[in-house]
Amino acid sequence: MLNQAMSSAPLWLVAIPFFLALALMAQFGRWARGRVDRGSDDSDTDGSLLSASLALLGLLIAFTFSLAVSRYDTRRAMIVAEGNAIGTAWLRATLAPGPEGAALRDALKGYADLRLRVPASTDLPALNAATSRSQEQLWRRLQGAIGGMQPPIAATLVTATTEMFDAASSRKAEGEARIPGRVLRMVSLFALLCAGIVGYVLGRDVVRRHLVVTAILFLLLTMAMTLILDLDRPWSGGVVLSQQPIIDARAAME
Repeated sequence: MLNQAMSSAPLWLVAIPFFLALALMAQFGRWARGRVDRGSDDSDTDGSLLSASLALLGLLIAFTFSLAVSRYDTRRAMIVAEGNAIGTAWLRATLAPGPEGAALRDALKGYADLRLRVPASTDLPALNAATSRSQEQLWRRLQGAIGGMQPPIAATLVTATTEMFDAASSRKAEGEARIPGRVLRMVSLFALLCAGIVGYVLGRDVVRRHLVVTAILFLLLTMAMTLILDLDRPWSGGVVLSQQPIIDARAAME
């Protein structure tokens, strides 16, 4: 359930509970400090513990952020590859003569329009099924068109079409991939434990003035986790992949 919430729930619906959980853990740390503190001054030890914990948390967040950015870059490269594949298939389809060639080009236009619907789709399984049906139709049109073409030209058209299909399959597989749920759970758990340590270290009466700074720290952690989740979602949130390469390929068909 937690993995599903992190992958599909609105980002604000993830961010607010996460921030509140951090604040709650800090309050628990303050309470624990009040139970065990006997007036001893261990500020140096506490500071070292807090610094080490936050440094390790920063390392974990940086690693997770790098993983999310890497996936984002891969998805963007796949969109470029699919746009190029569609454009190449169209150029070679213009060499197909007669009504069979015209039918192939019409099917290719419909296929490009279908691929442009991926970001706005609310039912990706249905869209993937429609893509498979469109590919089958394209293949039938291709079989009818290559009969009137020279073998070398027909071979290049077949190659371009199969590469276009492969690009769609690769994009589908990468779009379904997510940051492993265990990684997100561990980073979240470590952030909560660090919040408890912050509350414990800063829970003394003499440092209550740091509550505002602590709240800002928790806000920054929440923003970092939200950005990671945003990058891990290719078609929703604030960081959305551009469809421009496929838009350009479709515009060239007019």
